[in-house]
Amino acid sequence: MTSWRMSFRVGTRGYEMWPHCRNLGIAAITYSALSTVDLSKHEQYEPRNRWSELAPSQKASLGRVAYEMTEGDVIYVKQGQHIVGKGIVQGAKGKPAYRFRLHFLRPPVEGEPPWLHQVPVAWQPDFPEIPLLLGAEQLTVKRLAERDVTRIENKIPAAVRSAAKRKKVARQLLEEAYFRASKAALKTIIPRHNKLSNHFCNWLDEEHAIQTTQEQDQVDVSFMFDGKRALAELKVCYAAGTRKSIREALGQILEYNHYPTRSPADALLIILDSSPTENDQQYIDILRKSLSLPISLGWQRNKEFSFHPSWPFE
Repeated sequence: MTSWRMSFRVGTRGYEMWPHCRNLGIAAITYSALSTVDLSKHEQYEPRNRWSELAPSQKASLGRVAYEMTEGDVIYVKQGQHIVGKGIVQGAKGKPAYRFRLHFLRPPVEGEPPWLHQVPVAWQPDFPEIPLLLGAEQLTVKRLAERDVTRIENKIPAAVRSAAKRKKVARQLLEEAYFRASKAALKTIIPRHNKLSNHFCNWLDEEHAIQTTQEQDQVDVSFMFDGKRALAELKVCYAAGTRKSIREALGQILEYNHYPTRSPADALLIILDSSPTENDQQYIDILRKSLSLPISLGWQRNKEFSFHPSWPFE
């Protein structure tokens, strides 16, 4: 069994992919030169011309994911100056755990490649945040020495007690049914939300000649199509993940549609800036079947939008 420290950030200080990896049960990595190459179909470090485009630290990190991680290995998640997660690598015993495109994962950042080099991981729930630097911070994936693992594990009990204390003090806030973004996160979320709204409205115009209304009566986007009225609630999944974003959007769109003085719409849309999981899509199916809700889930893919179960006006 080998222990690893791994980070999930786009660039040095970019978008944080850890929430998406945790929700999907994977560890993932990418570099543009090899972003769409299934490494399991090639000899190690082939195709050589693609690998040669990587910096030494990038080659080392991708190689560890593709060729060295096996079932039973432990991954500790680095986020800035903290260790924020722990998981056990899954897979066939004695074989590389690497999977190409186990899930389609692309950061909601324009021009960034998909993260398709993956290993399945059983992430430990409620792992406490531990302030700790272990050196070699430039490495995305670092093999940990036994002393490093001991330092992490020795700090877990105190971190658990500290987290429990914070939960007790903030119990009322933690019992909220929806995700609340911090003021710092909002500085990132609001511009991305506006960009997502503009992209969605432009897509509706170009693909379906639909004229939209933005930010009226608290509704992100509303429009008419074939004599039917639609309401769309848009969510940026930054720091929250798709599940929590859908949860918050659902509460809002139901209020906008059913609260007294509101006029019910014919179609309800939740639009995300990240691809939903299979469980997210099944959840929408359950709501449609059990509650007869006219709801669909949409998400941005480059300049296009995909929908589940389908574009609601077909």
